[in-house]
Formats: sequence, C-alpha cells, structure tokens
Amino acid sequence: MMNSAIQIARERLIKTITVILIVTICVVLLLKVNNMLVSFIMAFIINYLFSPLAATIERTGVKRGLAVSLIYSFFGSIFVCLVIMLLPAISHQFSSIKYEFPGYIEGATHLTANFEKDLNAFVPGMITFDLSKTAETAMKSFSMRIFEGLPGLFSVLLQTMILAPLFAFFMMLDGQRAIKNLLAIVPNNLFESALNLQYQINLQIGGFVRARLLEAAIVGAVVWACLLAIHFPYALFFAIFAGITNLIPYIGPVIGAIPAILLAVIKGFPGLEIVYVAGAFGVAQLIDTIFIVPMVVARIVDLHAVIVIIVVIIGAQLAGIPGMIISIPVASILKLTAISVYQHLIYRHA
Repeated sequence: MMNSAIQIARERLIKTITVILIVTICVVLLLKVNNMLVSFIMAFIINYLFSPLAATIERTGVKRGLAVSLIYSFFGSIFVCLVIMLLPAISHQFSSIKYEFPGYIEGATHLTANFEKDLNAFVPGMITFDLSKTAETAMKSFSMRIFEGLPGLFSVLLQTMILAPLFAFFMMLDGQRAIKNLLAIVPNNLFESALNLQYQINLQIGGFVRARLLEAAIVGAVVWACLLAIHFPYALFFAIFAGITNLIPYIGPVIGAIPAILLAVIKGFPGLEIVYVAGAFGVAQLIDTIFIVPMVVARIVDLHAVIVIIVVIIGAQLAGIPGMIISIPVASILKLTAISVYQHLIYRHA
C-alpha cells in the first residue's frame, strides 16, 4: 500500500512538472522567436473569432476539417475582396502623405520657430539653443527611419499574414485534440479543476477578443464618419490607425488622435476646424467609454483599474506594444488560474 501511494505521488509530480515545462517552453518561444508573438496573437484572435462557428457547423454533421475549410474559404474571400477594394485608397493616401511630408516638416519647423520666438519674448533667455532647428533635424531623422523601415515592416506584416492564418487553421482543426492531450497528463486530483479552468479561460478570453475587435471597429468607423463629415484629408488612413491603436490600453486612443491633430495644426487649419478634428476622436472615445467598455468589455474581464495599469506597464516592459495588448487577457488568465488553485486547495482540505 505504501509503495502504491509513493508511486501515485511520483506520477502526479512527474505530470505536474511536465505540464509546467510545456507551458514554460511555449512562453519562452513566443517571447524569444522573432515575429512569433505577433503571429500567435493574431492566430488566437482568428481562432476565438471562428471556433464557435466551426463548432456550430460541426454539430450539423459536417466533419471538423471541412467546417474549418468552409469558414476559411468564405471569410478568406471576403478579406481578399476588402483588401482589393481598400488597398488602392490606402496606398494612394499613404503615397500622398509621403509626398507631402517634407511640407509638413517645414510647417512644423515654422510653428516651432514661432513658438520659440514667443517664448523668448515672454521669458527672455529661457531657450538657449535653436529649438526649431533641433525639431527639424529630429523630424527628418524620424521620417527617414519610418520610410526606410517600411520594407522591414511590410516583410513582418507579410510573415504575420502567412503564419497567423496557418497557426489559426491548425488551432481550429486540432486545438480541441491538443487540449485533451494536455489535460491527459494533468494529475487525476487536478483534472476536474483543470477542465473547469480551461472552460472558463476559453469563455472569458473568447468574449474579450470579440469585444475588443468590435470596440476597435466601432471607434474606427466613428472616426472615419466624423472626419469625412468635415472633409478632412486621409480620413480612411487615420480611421484605420485610430481603430488599431485603440487596442492599446489607455495610451492607444491618444496615439491614434495625435497624427491627425498635428496634421491639422501644421497645415494651418483654422482653430475651429482643429477643434472639429479633435472632436471626431473625442466623440469616438466618448461612445467607447460610455457604452462599449462598460456594457461589453468590463463585464467580461473583471479586473480592478489599478491592476490593469500595472499589468499594462509590465506587458510594455516585457514585449512592447504587443505585450500591452495581451497584458489584460494574460492577467485575466492568471486571475482565473489563481482562483482555481485556491478553490482546489480549500475544497481539498475542507
């Protein structure tokens, strides 16, 4: 009897260590291999978006592989059509921005020179260096880095567009089998808790992903409609940028609004029109803050605001912008795991 108990305890220990090692290796690979984290994030998003639909089709009697293939064919065709429709407009707007960028730098330099002059008139000798020249040099250097880095950015984007759908396809196809295999090595005394934890994580993260994408789409659409209403240039480009940056917690909306407002200031728009441009982003964030976040996002991930700020900072330190984007769902997973472990220990010793 003693030997049997020791053997069971040893098996549990081996299984627990195996699970921890597998999870650790996966995390290290995601953080260390170039472009792997971004591709994996996109794959998870695609998986959580379409897995419920695949399960619904599968329940009608269609095999899983065929269901996933049908979903990929249908939505892939829609995506290609959207790219064909929007790419010329986006490319044209981007080319126009690149062509006019030297003029924007000149306008920004002129504004900086006027600011420097007014500041020195108000507080003589406050600025002891050529602020406008320094700003011009910094902007030229920044623009050169941006435009010279575009080939590399497009290369990363192309890799992500290839890897993410590929990863997502196998997640949707074999994800359930992989989870079952992973759960099979979980010790028996932890199996029920692990199964419940996996269900809770799937439910919460799936809802969070769909809510955040809906939030980004609504913000982008509102910004686009408002900028179009005031005939602001590059409305589509700035709307897409605002929608994407809105995925970054806290600072994303600010980052999304700055380029359009700066463009309005540099091009010498009247003060009222600049207010209209800022108002377009303000309206989008107002709708987001009052309706979308409380009604959709906050109900899914129950985390205190202070915890959210801390995990976003940690995510930024570990993995930059991708780390900030995934910090909240990762914190939610850790919270669910901690609650599950606590409940298991309480019930075990009750």
